[in-house]
Amino acid sequence: MSRILVTGASGFLGSVVVDQLLAADYKVRGTVRSSKADRVKKAYASFGDKFEITVVDDLATSDLTAAFQGVTALIHVGSPLAGSAVAEEVLKSAISGTERVLDFAVKAGVKKVVVTSSVAAMTQPSDMFVDRTFDETEWNPMTYEEASKPEASGFEVYCASKKLAEEVVWKFAKEHPNIDFATVNPSFLYGPSGRGQVLDSPANGTNAMVYALIKGPKGRPIPNQVLFPNFIHVADAAKAHVLALAAPPSKTPKRLIVNGGSVTWKQAAQYLAESRPDLKDRLPVITGDEKVPEVWAKFDTSSAERLIGLKDYINWKETISSTIDDILEREKAFGVAVL
Repeated sequence: MSRILVTGASGFLGSVVVDQLLAADYKVRGTVRSSKADRVKKAYASFGDKFEITVVDDLATSDLTAAFQGVTALIHVGSPLAGSAVAEEVLKSAISGTERVLDFAVKAGVKKVVVTSSVAAMTQPSDMFVDRTFDETEWNPMTYEEASKPEASGFEVYCASKKLAEEVVWKFAKEHPNIDFATVNPSFLYGPSGRGQVLDSPANGTNAMVYALIKGPKGRPIPNQVLFPNFIHVADAAKAHVLALAAPPSKTPKRLIVNGGSVTWKQAAQYLAESRPDLKDRLPVITGDEKVPEVWAKFDTSSAERLIGLKDYINWKETISSTIDDILEREKAFGVAVL
């Protein structure tokens, strides 16, 4: 059985990708930082030699020779988080990390590469609330120079980093036509973490936005709809990676938009108020005067349906419910006091 290298194995999406690969009987090696290595090892101890870790503290600078030894395919999930550092550091890390990982993959003779990108590589923040459908042919127009300016928001920097990192993938694909490349471009990810995700709080990243529905002072309003309401359950996003891995080689690289639909925070709060009476005292107040965007960007997922057969997505109600349930379990594990 071939071994698959997954970068960012202790992260939100990476951990779910690892879980699904193991369920599909692949052997997996995951990159993790030294500070998380012991916890990830413990999480997958029952899998024996089907799962192993390789410690990589920085994809942009580390020697990855050992990580790629005996590997036949790469799923590159690891990427800097939005707002995790100053703009130029985020951009450089995304670009150089992708370049370095792909360079080692080429040297190791890997024949299949799947890279996590984002719909952010196709749109810029100003496109969030426009009545328009984006497809796999489009690119975020923001440049490195524009994203490096002090006035660029953290989200603008993140979007640019995904675009610039994906451009690296397409450059490698052009230079190495013997390797089958695919990018998976999900919208906002929500859902339960994988068994190997290392968290120090009940929720982080995009799940923190769902957590805001049940966390905060009583009588607070519904969170503002700052970002577009497009979503995908993390299990569906991970599934897209596994399907792309198993898909037959194609003459041109695959660019796969995956999106489960849309849900506003008002819809989510109303649904939880109706379906979860146990959370009544934790939910924001719905006044009926909330400002909800009338239109927002949409994404054409036909490329994923056509190329990897992904067409059925977990709906928003199940996505919100499963995310909340996971957060509640983690609150118990962390001993979080609920006021």
